[in-house]
Amino acid sequence: MIANGNYEGKSTLIICWSFLMLVVFVTSVIIFYISNNIVLTELGYKLIELENCKIRLEEQNKKFELTVETLSALDRIEKIACNHLGMIRPKEVEFIASLPTPKINPGENIGVISNSYEKEKYFWASFDLKKLNDLISSLLR
Repeated sequence: MIANGNYEGKSTLIICWSFLMLVVFVTSVIIFYISNNIVLTELGYKLIELENCKIRLEEQNKKFELTVETLSALDRIEKIACNHLGMIRPKEVEFIASLPTPKINPGENIGVISNSYEKEKYFWASFDLKKLNDLISSLLR
C-alpha cells in the first residue's frame, strides 16, 4: 500500500502541475491578446488623429497658395508701384544689345582674327507699349 500511495501522490502532483501550467499558459495568451487589442486600438485612434491633422494642413496649404497668388497678382503689384512708389508705366521701351567686334592682330599676322573682343557696337531696339498691347489683345480675340 505504501508503494501504491506514492504512485498516486506523484500522479496527482503531475496532474496538478500540468493543470497549473495550462492555466498559466492560457492566462498569458489571453493577456497577450488583450494587450495587442489595446495597442491596435490606440494606434487606430492615432491614425485617425493624424489623418485629420493632414486634412487640416492641406486646407491651410491651399489657403496659403491662394494668398500667394493674390499677393503676387500683377495688377496688385502695378497698383502698389503706381500709388505708393510713384512709378509710371513707360510709353516706349528701348533695348540695347551689344554686338562685340573681333580684334585684329597687328603686326605680322595681319588679317588674323583673335578670340578677344576690343570694342563693342550697340544695337538699339524700341517699341511702343500701346501698339504691343493692341497686337497681343487682337491675337487673343
